[in-house]
Amino acid sequence: MAMPDKMTARYFSGYGFEAPVIIDVGVLGGTPFLYDSFPNAKFLLIDALEESEDAVRETWGDTLDFEFVNAALGATAGRVPIAIEPERPSRTSLSARADLSEDHFERDVPMLPLDQITDGRNGPFGLKIDTEGHELEVLKGATATLERCEFVIAEVSIKKRFAQGYRFSDVINFMADHGFEVHSFLSGLTRAPRMSDVLFLPADSPRFDMKTEDEVTR
Repeated sequence: MAMPDKMTARYFSGYGFEAPVIIDVGVLGGTPFLYDSFPNAKFLLIDALEESEDAVRETWGDTLDFEFVNAALGATAGRVPIAIEPERPSRTSLSARADLSEDHFERDVPMLPLDQITDGRNGPFGLKIDTEGHELEVLKGATATLERCEFVIAEVSIKKRFAQGYRFSDVINFMADHGFEVHSFLSGLTRAPRMSDVLFLPADSPRFDMKTEDEVTR
């Protein structure tokens, strides 16, 4: 049986999540399946690349209710350099890549904990993180936010893509320590995946019950 494409609104909306605020960390040009899955939600878009705001406004400005925050996220506040490859901006990262191209340049950007940004905002939230190897540090600055999350999608590295990067198990253990378990792998279902977009749900979610198996494997 062919595997469904899980990174589509047609698939993802079947989960029935109802979070009124969706946080997209690592936006670049946008995350179409997420935006299409929540047409009535308020979106908080966060990206270290200031160019991302114009890209999102050009494509989604007429249809998406969003606020854009130009900052990197991490465990603490401060300023950090990010490595940018002009021809491949999707590879922008705070982490040192094992295969960083020679034509990259660095830009100094503000860094904030996600908890600082969500403080005082009404939830619950849906959270998506794609920060090219920096996901664990983002989560470390989001422990209070996690307490108000209905779901978390994180692109988690499996191979050693970054110098001194986290292990896959580091993210799994961190999420377990904060009340979340892996529910599904939305991408990366290959023989030797480099990373996967992992869907985490609160450990007490009824979606883990066997009686809902036909719903979640639709």
